[in-house]
Amino acid sequence: MYRRDFLKAALAVPACAVVPNFTRLAAQERGKVKITDVKVMRLRMKGHEMPLVKIETDAGVHGIGECHHDVTGLGAKDAVLNAFRPILMGQDPFDIDRLTTLMMWRVSYFGGNHGVPVHGVTGCETALWDLTGKLLGMPVRKILAGGAFTDKVRAYWTSQPRNMLDPASCREWADYIKGSVQKWTAAKCFRLSSRPGGSELNRRMTNEELDKNVQGFMNIRDAVGPNFEIAVHCHWEYDFVDALRLARGMEKLRPWWIEDPMPPNYNETWVKLTAASPVPILTGENLYTRNDFLPFIVNQGVHIIEIDISQSGGLLEAKRIADLARTYNIPVATHNVMGPVATIASANCAAAMQDFLGHESFDFKNGTRAGEGDLIVYDREIIKDGYIQLSDKPGLGVELNKDFASKYLMDGETWWG
Repeated sequence: MYRRDFLKAALAVPACAVVPNFTRLAAQERGKVKITDVKVMRLRMKGHEMPLVKIETDAGVHGIGECHHDVTGLGAKDAVLNAFRPILMGQDPFDIDRLTTLMMWRVSYFGGNHGVPVHGVTGCETALWDLTGKLLGMPVRKILAGGAFTDKVRAYWTSQPRNMLDPASCREWADYIKGSVQKWTAAKCFRLSSRPGGSELNRRMTNEELDKNVQGFMNIRDAVGPNFEIAVHCHWEYDFVDALRLARGMEKLRPWWIEDPMPPNYNETWVKLTAASPVPILTGENLYTRNDFLPFIVNQGVHIIEIDISQSGGLLEAKRIADLARTYNIPVATHNVMGPVATIASANCAAAMQDFLGHESFDFKNGTRAGEGDLIVYDREIIKDGYIQLSDKPGLGVELNKDFASKYLMDGETWWG
């Protein structure tokens, strides 16, 4: 940028934004923006840990990201501050792919490209995208690998009636949905387990358990009607025979999908189940990076893949996984158990995916996650009319509510350290 152009650009900036934009333009004139610091702080809300990452620059602009949780968040914090901060310091934040590759190489020293270190990589990569969007003045979904397919993302609620076997309880739950701000159009409901003692470690399902599940889910179907999407939420507990029995038992329900019916590692049994099932089979919440998803996709081991974007290795990595799946005509959904920062980041990524079905989220107004939405300053309802609403502001369009967040700092934590 020539100096006369720089001065024209600076004079064109509104008065209320002169200082940060002047700093940003000055940094760009020097050649590039540089990362000056990487910080982490841990919050706990509703028994849920949130390791948050902040990347600062000499342009006076910062980006934030949220790491997938571990037991205390200390694992992600350690990885970010002691392994990834030295890599990022002094670097150009626009080099997102290169910097993420360097961080993933460093993860190899932690024992492989899985687990808590990858959570830390993802939090840093998300913060880089937020930062880049702010520097460019564009929402993340508009700059992520070719732009967006949509400006809002269909959400599904992980919830269920208090008693699936009671039709009145199911109707009460359905009435809440119809009257809520979110007006959900889809939900993921847990399967019922009637196994006594420690027998949940046995992967066999009794006839009684199967019958109760079919009845409970049909009660939900009767309450919400034929067009509401219902996903059957398992937790990797069945063997092939009983996963197939469950799938056949749910055929009349016409579920959106059956989620994680078998253990998460890939083997040919997944291909057999998917080929024989009369309803869609989905898995993916325990998988990391393209390498984990590859055999499920190329061998047609599922009908739908589910990416947990907050742990996948980054927004760009999640987009690449979705593009690989699209090559094999496999649609994508997202798993998401994190806070509002990760939810908004994940939804920005989902908006850039062509064959996208639904994004897991929570009722930030009521229930177990009530109030978490107040953690962020956002220019709209997070979820409305069944969709996650995406801001047109630069980056992720979110900032932290300092007064609110400070109430939930974990022991030993201070505001951004």
